[in-house]
Amino acid sequence: MQSFQTKRLVESALMIALSTILSFIVLFRLPFGGSITPCCMLPVILVAYRYGNKWGLVTAFAFSLIQGIQGIAEGTFTAAALGVENGVFNGGFFSGSPLLASFGIFLLDYVVAFTVLGFGGTFRNKIKNKPLSLVCGILFAGLLRYVAHVISGAIFFGIWGEWFFTQEGFFTWGQTLVEMFPGKTLYVLYSLIYNLFFLVPEVGLTAVVAFLIAKAAPKMLTQQKCKA
Repeated sequence: MQSFQTKRLVESALMIALSTILSFIVLFRLPFGGSITPCCMLPVILVAYRYGNKWGLVTAFAFSLIQGIQGIAEGTFTAAALGVENGVFNGGFFSGSPLLASFGIFLLDYVVAFTVLGFGGTFRNKIKNKPLSLVCGILFAGLLRYVAHVISGAIFFGIWGEWFFTQEGFFTWGQTLVEMFPGKTLYVLYSLIYNLFFLVPEVGLTAVVAFLIAKAAPKMLTQQKCKA
């Protein structure tokens, strides 16, 4: 039992490190947060799949804190990055203390958004086809992450919706949305659409790579089973 726990801990630490390294490799970055990476979610999700959701959530939570620290180091929470004017943050639904805004963004866009990756093993014992069950887990975890980012985006960044949709070169339907849904409704639509731009390719790429890995090396999915 002790050797199992040690192996699980070491493996999880290595997978967190791998996810962190992959998160630094940005294939595409959106202007107000969110980026496409070469499957930075996958190592953590594999831990969840191999050892179950409880251990997966613990591992993903640790990863979320590292992502939050990385965001701080990159200047995500500086006054300039948050658009603070005269000591007041105005993101749309939330207007007020920059400190509270920073805490809310850290909680939703980092802690919650990455901790839910621990649900990547949800379908491990529900779908017999292992590669398919892994892909379903990735899609489920990706959906949960999307919900967290959408809530955060609507609350703290919704005010940028009109600017985003009316930029030169944007899709023609952007201006139509601004005209049809003025005010706070646009905050929600903006967050729904904005977060799709990076999460659909990120989750899609992760699912494809995971399926290929699972087909090529099925033992990665069945080597250990959680005994707790």
